[in-house]
Amino acid sequence: MTATLIAAASRLVCGPTVQWHTNPHVRRQRIYFANHSSHFDFAVIWSALPAQVRTRVRPVAGRDYWEHGMVRRYLAVHVFHAVLIERTTAGASSPLAAARASIARMAA
Repeated sequence: MTATLIAAASRLVCGPTVQWHTNPHVRRQRIYFANHSSHFDFAVIWSALPAQVRTRVRPVAGRDYWEHGMVRRYLAVHVFHAVLIERTTAGASSPLAAARASIARMAA
């Protein structure tokens, strides 16, 4: 229910339109991306997708932002089912190791 309300609000406020060059209902792996002007770019893309496709889409977002506060954490985990990744190298032996760990998390 929350997901439907957020999608409707995003469509109402931003008015995204989609011009499909392929069948959006085909079940195969895809990547949707934005220019990343804000932390909610993915919500606008997500809201423009058909409802049955939204259930399979997982945004990849920075853990440091989305785990800060109860509302953000709830939205990331329970509404968007986001894959949260570390954007820092803290705890990693190098920036390359941190990048590899992030990619492994996304792939999983």
